[in-house]
Amino acid sequence: MVFVALLAILVPLLCVVVLRMPARVGMSISAVVVGLAALIFWQMTPLAVSASIAQGLHRALTIALILFGAITLLKTLQETKALNRIKLGFHAISKDMRVQVVLVAFAFVSLVEGISGFGTPAIIAAPLLMVLGFRPIAAASLALLGDTVAVTFGAVGTPLIVGLENVPNYSSNLTWAVGAQVATFDLVIGTLLPLALVSMLVVQFSELSRKAKLRSILEMIPWSLLIGATYAISAFVTVRLIGPEFTAIIAGSVALIVGIITAYYNIGTPKQIWRHHATNQKVASDAKSDAEAMKIPLWKAWLPYVVVILLLLITRTAPAIKTFMTSVLDASWQGIFGLTEISSSWAVLYSPGTILLVAAIVATFVGAKSIKPLKIAARDAVKTVLISLSALMPTLIMVQIFTNSGINTAGLESMPVYIARSLADLFGELWVACAPLLGAIGAFIAGSSTVSTLTMGPVQASIAEMANLPLILVLGLQMTGGAAGNIIAIHNVVAASTVVGLAHKEGMVMRRLIVATACYIAIATLIGAAIILIT
Repeated sequence: MVFVALLAILVPLLCVVVLRMPARVGMSISAVVVGLAALIFWQMTPLAVSASIAQGLHRALTIALILFGAITLLKTLQETKALNRIKLGFHAISKDMRVQVVLVAFAFVSLVEGISGFGTPAIIAAPLLMVLGFRPIAAASLALLGDTVAVTFGAVGTPLIVGLENVPNYSSNLTWAVGAQVATFDLVIGTLLPLALVSMLVVQFSELSRKAKLRSILEMIPWSLLIGATYAISAFVTVRLIGPEFTAIIAGSVALIVGIITAYYNIGTPKQIWRHHATNQKVASDAKSDAEAMKIPLWKAWLPYVVVILLLLITRTAPAIKTFMTSVLDASWQGIFGLTEISSSWAVLYSPGTILLVAAIVATFVGAKSIKPLKIAARDAVKTVLISLSALMPTLIMVQIFTNSGINTAGLESMPVYIARSLADLFGELWVACAPLLGAIGAFIAGSSTVSTLTMGPVQASIAEMANLPLILVLGLQMTGGAAGNIIAIHNVVAASTVVGLAHKEGMVMRRLIVATACYIAIATLIGAAIILIT
């Protein structure tokens, strides 16, 4: 039965990563296999399977709105030449792609993750990296890897505040303690992440010799560690003094400011500019186009992104506004087909997609004399989103069947919980080595650290009690594992691939990220084991 439960993990990896099928094909096969396994072996009721399919389709539409908003904003900025101005602004800070990847894929992503979460940061950051000259495959991969350490504190602390709700004796003190534990882990992981991004860029996306690659990484160590440590220490202090809600926002902002200042004044950065890209073509500069773009004030080019950040922050921190945004235009589907356990939330106004659309409208009025750029952008976005839905729909159908499999006549726990119990029986007192893996599995399938902890948190707490392990430590490892699993979460990969024009090539992105994900989990495991040995 363990093998059956693991099909939701094994089949997607086999189809999309090993056999290199497009996600629309590989995930369709996965959805059918998991659906049949749920009906035959788990004895899910046909009604529960049908409700799960409907839930998956509904949730696919919620992600489609975010994609539509992100692509519309991107295309509008392209049409108004604002993106070219943003590129020139970054080049004024540093033309070095190693510096740029840390600023965008780490610091900026951490800030956006702290405000919004739910896959939005990578969707916003990947196109920005493309504007700076990164190939689509590099842009998507690096944006996904960078969206990790801040995930625990994303969406104003939602993974902690909501994710831990199912844990026995849940309280605000528990969320603070677990958040502080994760921030302790991140003193190592967060400090190393910028260097990991630089290493991935150099090793996987350049055509240099091994010696040149090593030199390109070594000379970035001081500055990369400085920016990583700035984030990690800021998060460590913030979560203890203020709480988890604003940890990623403050830490990401501080890291971004320090990164920009030090890069601009060449403090700790290499003297030689690195732009060795994986493409055989040089990144060319159109002098005429650049001259036109320079006429656009930098604040005007960035204004749509400022609008996004401000609206996300206001709608998520102001209680009255949040209540209004979540109650008006509520397209949620509660008690699907009469099953109270199966629902899907969709507050349309509260969606990051709607906020991105507002920013696209702002970009149109600020950067153009007509709405023509917005029309062109929206038309292109619709085409791209329709393509992505062919992968998102089967992916989320599989996810919901897997998650809802506890609604059965066989008296079995849901598949994810069954996997957790089986691992616990196998590892016993060595559970500290598996806790991050379980969190990663949950996030990989669900595409959400919050959902991973909601599902796995009670199991982790139960195992910690049976194995006489510190509860806070185990839950911290669960959260850290959830951040790792977020790197290759299937629908996150689909979304990030779509916005950079790699629809149906999601397996190519996942293959680039598997080693990084495994290393992330391994480091979390080693830190957890070290803490056990020390205490």
